[in-house]
Amino acid sequence: MRQDPLFPEWQPSGTASEERLSELRAFDELGHLARRYRESRTFGELLDFVIKMHELSPYNAALLHLQKPGAQMVRTAAEWLLLGRQPLPEAQPALLLYPGGPLRFVFDVGDTEGKPISLPPARPPAPDLAKLLTNTAERISREGVEVVGPLFEQEPRGRLRRGRKGESPFTITLETGHAPAAQYATLVYELARLFLGQLGGCEGCDWPARSPADEISGRFEAGAVAAIVCGRAGIPTEAAAFVRGYLKNFTEVPDLSLDLVLRAAGRIERLGR
Repeated sequence: MRQDPLFPEWQPSGTASEERLSELRAFDELGHLARRYRESRTFGELLDFVIKMHELSPYNAALLHLQKPGAQMVRTAAEWLLLGRQPLPEAQPALLLYPGGPLRFVFDVGDTEGKPISLPPARPPAPDLAKLLTNTAERISREGVEVVGPLFEQEPRGRLRRGRKGESPFTITLETGHAPAAQYATLVYELARLFLGQLGGCEGCDWPARSPADEISGRFEAGAVAAIVCGRAGIPTEAAAFVRGYLKNFTEVPDLSLDLVLRAAGRIERLGR
């Protein structure tokens, strides 16, 4: 997974960007945005767009979809100049977040002119799964979440639970006998449940303590996170298949926090870098 080119100085270990996003909560606080993405069709379009725009953070990709749903590749005016292109005089920029600094004005390739340019690939290069698993497990351990079971082994059932006395606050157990891609997909789903607050919080934790409205809502919300993270890495997952099946058969999505879904997806991606 690659660093978001719009966030060149972003240090993934820092928390400033997460704090800033928690203050914004744009997708939850603006009523018309929440209604817009409650429809299964529009939610599915958003999901596809966020997965396609894998060069951006999930949150920025969603903000871009809100403003320019047909965008293919965005850069600032200065970045376009370096590539031999420039924004058209009548071009309308999109606003994206820029941790540690002001908002960024970016332009889609369709709103620029100049040298021909190749668009980013529809999928990023295949990730190094061993590194992805190791990085994620090691870094999440610093946040009080222990991953146990063989990491490098059909998609296993993970088990996320609160730690017992003398253990880490939370433990994720992965079963044996599974391929690395399936192990990672399971780990992503369990981390999504954690960061969405579905098991509650803990002392020192910076994720919310909140219960889903019902079991289906919880599965869909965590599945949406897994669909984004694994989709952007080119890894199939049963959680994403559940989300796609739900979108196909129902006209509205279950109750969820789109804001938390996007932030959890970005957080899990950063753990693997």
